[in-house]
Amino acid sequence: MKNTIENAVSPVVGVMLMLVVTIIIAAIVSAFAGGAVSGVSKVPQASITGKFSVSNGLEIDHSGGDAVPLTTTVFTIYDGDTFGINLKQKTSQVLNQSLITDINGNSLLTSSGAYNITAFLPGTALYIAGTNSGCQSLQPTLYNAGRPDLCISNSSNIGKTFTLMVGDTKGDLISSTDITIQP
Repeated sequence: MKNTIENAVSPVVGVMLMLVVTIIIAAIVSAFAGGAVSGVSKVPQASITGKFSVSNGLEIDHSGGDAVPLTTTVFTIYDGDTFGINLKQKTSQVLNQSLITDINGNSLLTSSGAYNITAFLPGTALYIAGTNSGCQSLQPTLYNAGRPDLCISNSSNIGKTFTLMVGDTKGDLISSTDITIQP
């Protein structure tokens, strides 16, 4: 009988395999974390504020952050708690984009529904003129329901607040701000 001692290399091979597996797992995790395997589009992050005057209308300011694509953006307003409790659902209204203009008076939408302005850029503002900011324009649901007391354009509501929400068409929130009604 021959006694031979064979020194196995299996511990070295095992350590090498574990190292390779660890590197592969790290690469996969890194790819997911970095967005390389992402089918979800990123929601813009923006700081949007506003001013509202019964006489001058609504000004929506993009104070900073990402550019917001207007083709997929929805502007919604609703009365704040200063109007009464639990009025969000009753007073929520998507703003008609055909009323919105830039600083030069260029309409956001053309008469055919195409976009004149495609992005809301940091440092710019959008407007709804005072002549277009009546209850029948900004909150037609309330106007048609005979509830002018809940309309933000009602001069008896000066000093009260409403909320402007900016989101995308998928329902993702981009920004939300409370606005105090001015004369």
